[in-house]
Amino acid sequence: MKKKLIFVLVALTGMGMLIGPVLLGLVAVIFSASASATQNPCITTVVNPVGGPVRLPVTGAFTVTSEYGMRYNPGPYGNGVYRLHGGIDLVMTGTSKTVVASSAGVVSSLPSNPTGGGNMVVVDHGGGVNTVYMHLASRSVTLGEKVWPGKPLGVEGSTGNSTGSHLHFTVKVNGQPVDPRQWLTTQGLSLPPTRGTATAPPAVTTATPGSTPTGSTDPILATPGTGTITAKPVISSLPAQVGPYKGEQVVNAGYVIKAGQAMGLDAKTITIGVMTAMGESSLVNIGYGDAAGPDSRGLFQQRANGAWGSLADRMNPTIASTNFFKALIAVPGYLQMEPTLAAHKAQRNADPYHYQPYWADAVLMVSTLTADPSLLESLPAGGFLEGCEGGGPGEPLNPGDGSGAAIVSAAKHYQGTPYSWGGGNYQGPSLGIYSSPSLDGTKTVGFDCSGLVMFAVYNSTGIQLPHSAEDQGKDARGTTVPRDWTKMQPGDVIAFSENGSGSPGSFGHVGIYIGNGQMIHAPRPGKTVEIVQLKGSSYYEPMAWSIKRYAKTGATA
Repeated sequence: MKKKLIFVLVALTGMGMLIGPVLLGLVAVIFSASASATQNPCITTVVNPVGGPVRLPVTGAFTVTSEYGMRYNPGPYGNGVYRLHGGIDLVMTGTSKTVVASSAGVVSSLPSNPTGGGNMVVVDHGGGVNTVYMHLASRSVTLGEKVWPGKPLGVEGSTGNSTGSHLHFTVKVNGQPVDPRQWLTTQGLSLPPTRGTATAPPAVTTATPGSTPTGSTDPILATPGTGTITAKPVISSLPAQVGPYKGEQVVNAGYVIKAGQAMGLDAKTITIGVMTAMGESSLVNIGYGDAAGPDSRGLFQQRANGAWGSLADRMNPTIASTNFFKALIAVPGYLQMEPTLAAHKAQRNADPYHYQPYWADAVLMVSTLTADPSLLESLPAGGFLEGCEGGGPGEPLNPGDGSGAAIVSAAKHYQGTPYSWGGGNYQGPSLGIYSSPSLDGTKTVGFDCSGLVMFAVYNSTGIQLPHSAEDQGKDARGTTVPRDWTKMQPGDVIAFSENGSGSPGSFGHVGIYIGNGQMIHAPRPGKTVEIVQLKGSSYYEPMAWSIKRYAKTGATA
């Protein structure tokens, strides 16, 4: 271990890239963290102490809209922060909105948090198990009241840090949140997959013999159930900013680091990868290229030449990082080169010293994100998701029905949201990126034009479009629609060639047709998501259009 650390220090300082004891100390942090055990010390296996009847906490028809795990928060409080979403979100889609106790216990707390879980009910089930029901519109139980499975606790709502009516259901074992889906499965129950629907039993308004705790006010449950579950405490959040990089950029750096760690690479190699992504994309998974490489995509701006895989590969942070590292370690003697020259050999870019200004920031980023191994172990596979600890934002209506109307509804849900250059993802608004003083989205949570479209289309159909106006108007997964008012339908995606030529590279804006000659879009900095007139517009009508329909055939409108 000491020999490896000495090598890294000599390799990094010998090139004059690190100056001063602070950065040298950071390199030591890199190595001590990257060599940590693969087992997360924050995760412990515990015997599930819950027994007796257990049921779903909702009634009637419902949809699973958001899972437990590390997620990227688009909610009104803590925007752009990547942290644990410590429960599962359920939306009741039928006439019943009654939230019920999942098992017998005693109401131990009735907290309210306007910037978190809103109106909550906490039920103590004994054996170190508590369930928490968040964002309630109203509550129908009192402190110390004994409850039984199916006992009404309140009404589903959208109080606190929420953007739509839903129940955020949390399970805690010995004070630590665990995955409610796994917990319910251990009890013999099942939930539909994310965006799936099911029907829960109705509420039980009268206790049956033996269904409530007896004796003292301390809950007494039946024989403990069998099986084990994983208890994961609330771990440290990824920092909102590291150096000049914020939000999504920090998360994407995490994917680069984690890909390198999965390959067993050393700290210097991993840091070269982060430096390269900084120099290529500013750590933003962009779905467009530039004049030198119009087909470049993703964190590393990898081109469509067959060397870097498919478009989906290049847009996947983990796969793109892995392919970069494969190219890097194939460069003879790369570890003895200046980092920028090693990256140049792997990327084959024009300027060998293009990456040099990013080295110190890359060292800081890697050291910061590897100081706590649990941070990167908690990154979900493939990309970040929305959410937040203390309850998560709800989802717009009709998630996943695939219709054009649902695409429009999702976009309208964020009408009035600020424009943010580079902002928006599949889960909602986000911090944007910096390109110039006039195109700086790093301080604003919101959408740019293609960010709004990718969210709305994904929310309805599950299709993950790239963050690019040009690509969204030409993606092969969509059906081409003629520019004919009689044939266009709500939910159609329109990309605009702003110079009117319709040539590749000229499509710089995109919006969603909502019917009646109108569209909803995120227009430009200083504006908000808005509805504008297309038909008869002296601005939009002269442009060339590329129209795609991503709504599913046969979906209800």
